[in-house]
Amino acid sequence: MPPRVFSLDLSRTSYVCQSCLTNLQRPSSQQLLTRSYAHATRKAPQPRYPPTPRKLRHAPAAAPQPQPSPQDFQKALLQAQTEDALELPETAALDDAGRPISVRYYNEDEAGQYRQLRDGSEFGSISGGLDSEIETAINDLEQQMVNTMQMLKRMEQEGNQDKADELRKQFKKTLREKYKGKTGPEAEEYGLLRIPGFSGVRQRAVANLNRFLARESVVKGGVPKPKDLVECWKFYSAARAALATNWSSVPREAWDFLWMILSYEGAENPNRMRRIYILARDMRAAGLTLRDSQQLLAIEAMFIEGWQGEAIEAWKKAVITLGSKPDVFRSYWELGIRMCCLHGDTDRALRAADTLLSSPAQDANPRILIPIIRALAAKETTHEQAWDSYQRLRELLGDEMQIEDYDEIIAAFLSSNRVEYGLQSFVDMMFSGAVDIRGRTKLPHQVGNHFFIGKWLKRLIGAGDLDGAYKVVVYLQSKGVVASPIQLNGLIGAWLRSETAENLEKAEKLAWDMIRSRLSYVRLRQREAAMEPSVHLYDPGNRITPTTQGTDASEFVCATRASAETFSLMAENYSVRGLHDRLQELWGVLEAAEIGTNSFMMNQLMRSYTQNGQAQEAVAFYQTMTQERGIKPDAHTFLALFNTLSVNRLLQRDTELAVLDAINGRKHFNDMVHADWSFDSVETFAILPRTVLFSMLKAKDFTGMIIAARAMKELFAFTPPEALLIELAAGTATLRVKTKRNMERIMEGSKTIESLIRRHRREVGYEGGALTAEQKGEELGAVLEQLVLIKAGAQDADPKEVRPLLEATARDMGVYEVVVARDPVVIARRKKVVRRDDGDE
Repeated sequence: MPPRVFSLDLSRTSYVCQSCLTNLQRPSSQQLLTRSYAHATRKAPQPRYPPTPRKLRHAPAAAPQPQPSPQDFQKALLQAQTEDALELPETAALDDAGRPISVRYYNEDEAGQYRQLRDGSEFGSISGGLDSEIETAINDLEQQMVNTMQMLKRMEQEGNQDKADELRKQFKKTLREKYKGKTGPEAEEYGLLRIPGFSGVRQRAVANLNRFLARESVVKGGVPKPKDLVECWKFYSAARAALATNWSSVPREAWDFLWMILSYEGAENPNRMRRIYILARDMRAAGLTLRDSQQLLAIEAMFIEGWQGEAIEAWKKAVITLGSKPDVFRSYWELGIRMCCLHGDTDRALRAADTLLSSPAQDANPRILIPIIRALAAKETTHEQAWDSYQRLRELLGDEMQIEDYDEIIAAFLSSNRVEYGLQSFVDMMFSGAVDIRGRTKLPHQVGNHFFIGKWLKRLIGAGDLDGAYKVVVYLQSKGVVASPIQLNGLIGAWLRSETAENLEKAEKLAWDMIRSRLSYVRLRQREAAMEPSVHLYDPGNRITPTTQGTDASEFVCATRASAETFSLMAENYSVRGLHDRLQELWGVLEAAEIGTNSFMMNQLMRSYTQNGQAQEAVAFYQTMTQERGIKPDAHTFLALFNTLSVNRLLQRDTELAVLDAINGRKHFNDMVHADWSFDSVETFAILPRTVLFSMLKAKDFTGMIIAARAMKELFAFTPPEALLIELAAGTATLRVKTKRNMERIMEGSKTIESLIRRHRREVGYEGGALTAEQKGEELGAVLEQLVLIKAGAQDADPKEVRPLLEATARDMGVYEVVVARDPVVIARRKKVVRRDDGDE
């Protein structure tokens, strides 16, 4: 509801609203803004509550003209910039006697109550929907223009006409630069934007939209920020209901500006088409004619939003208006081709492609045939047309056909189960069309080999087309080419890494098909061994012929035999998913498949036992496999062993179990030192020593911890990093957990380590300067031992009393010759080295 002005006080000075000021201005022959000016006559003050409160009452002058909008101001400003002179009438905020006029404003709310407004800014905001910031900016601009024009007049009166003309030109340039508005991505300029005609508290949503449109930071530099995209739709969608009552009040500049933001194409605008569809519908409701590019985008948005038939009809109706214009010719026909292909109207798509590609005046891209190929290949009756369109594409592109084009064509044929066409396309890419495999029962030797097929499968798997790769495997086996275990293991691994239920099921099915093929081969080999040496039985997996397999994936019987990697992939997957029963079943099948067991499978089953709450079974399984089956353990085996300790499994510590952990931890360390293994990665080198030290710390085996650190220094070349010392001092397994308690413990641990370092340096007479790597290692090792003594409460113990305990522990852990006797032969024999990928140690 508009505000009510109930009284005029001629004895005070205050701000005069724009409408009143308009009526109080003296008329002028040249006016910058579209306003009517009239002299005000002095009247006696009005009573506080007038008899007609629902009428807006100002000074008893002529009826006030509507307040100009920013668009009016902008038009007037542009008009003034083209004139020879800029003049403004002098403001007359005084009565006829020369006294200032003060105006008080009131507003009537919905309940009929009247509230006095603070000032003219609040009056302008409520009455015209113009927020105070915009109003203040306009008033400031007006005042600057008045002052400038007065200065220019004085200069002209004083005879400085040339100087005045020069300053007037400079003033015009400054106005253009300062108020040029926003610039869109296509260099279109937008001035001061505002939607007038919506005022009052009920139109707050429109006021919020106006504030957004006036924000200087919006689309600065031509590219909207993610915040602009979100807030633009937020404010516009909230204001739609109010704007729908008077669409004609929205200026064309505002529509274009909203379109420019909401149609921005990028990852920051995921709902782009949905918003464009709604915006285009609103613009049509407002009676606006969309520009050519806007029409095309609106049709595309309509199609994507589900109105496919209507969008195609709209596209067909625009053939005269858009289909013949050079600026949008190519975009129009390409849009129609894509829509018709998705809608299944391939005949119309082909006709549109002919029109586009046969036009000599347009730079048509032959790649528009790719969606046509995809649509034709999907139909049983048109796949030959798809192949013809592919040949046409190759002819039009010639040497410009890229690998990415072939990838799209191959994916189109494979997705529609046209594997032969897909293979031929890949062969064309590799041999430039010199080899033809279509219709052949047996593939030529250039194609029908593991090397060539492996390259194709690797490319498909790398591109994420896993279903297409599987179809290739099925097709090739029907042509007598059996995929190698390495190739199928790559496909199984890719399926497992995707972690989707469907792909996990596919991976498991293919893996067990390969396992069954392996079991069939083993049974056949056992039967051959039981017969005379000259008898050889038929091996379908090794001597498959092109006629023994079909191309239907549902009837596919995999002839590729599982390898140790196949079992390892499934073992790791079952272990991660906690499928202990399936892992045990897999282990039993591994023995039946007569594939040598390895440490990887053993480690997975040990982890599975531990996760299943069967730590003792995990240790017993380790002992059986290493002692009876001869499996050589590795670093991961001992990680799994130390993780069987209760201090690493249980959240609640058990004193009795901790005592057993100290005993078992020493046994595991003894096995680790005496086993023949070496580190296979830097990651394992960082994890294993840390696990050993933390396990003994939590089990309170302090002497074992000191001996383990000394032994790992000799055998692993391990020096505890400072971060690990802080973790051990704080008693926390990680520095990354940012809880309050954990941070407090870390701070205390840091202070402890810093204090121990300073103490050690005083003891060794450190005189400053940088430490060598050897000196730093000695320092950190000494700090670790001092920290262990503090944890044990023996920091003041006599070293002579501690030495016998350490020697006994060294014997118990099997490293007496390493840390006490320091036998170089024993150290060299038991030393573990880090094996890098390049083969160096």
